[in-house]
Amino acid sequence: MALTQSERDQITRYKIQIEGYRRDIENISKQKKQKSEHYASLIKSSKDSNAKRSYRQSKLSYDNDYKRNIESKKKDIERIKKYIANIKK
Repeated sequence: MALTQSERDQITRYKIQIEGYRRDIENISKQKKQKSEHYASLIKSSKDSNAKRSYRQSKLSYDNDYKRNIESKKKDIERIKKYIANIKK
């Protein structure tokens, strides 16, 4: 069955959204790397064990936040791919 023009347009919009989510994932990954490097330098340069512990906890917290954000974007991509598949049926 051939797709109508509106269905093709809708698929195109969905593909654009997917590309946006992929760019978001890329940006989040870059931010995660920068933040991780920042905390690594703080941990390395700190002499106080309490400060090091605090920095490590903060680093883990930020890493987990970034991971959750990335997983959320991946789920959004999968959801949109399902929408596209339903349109093509």
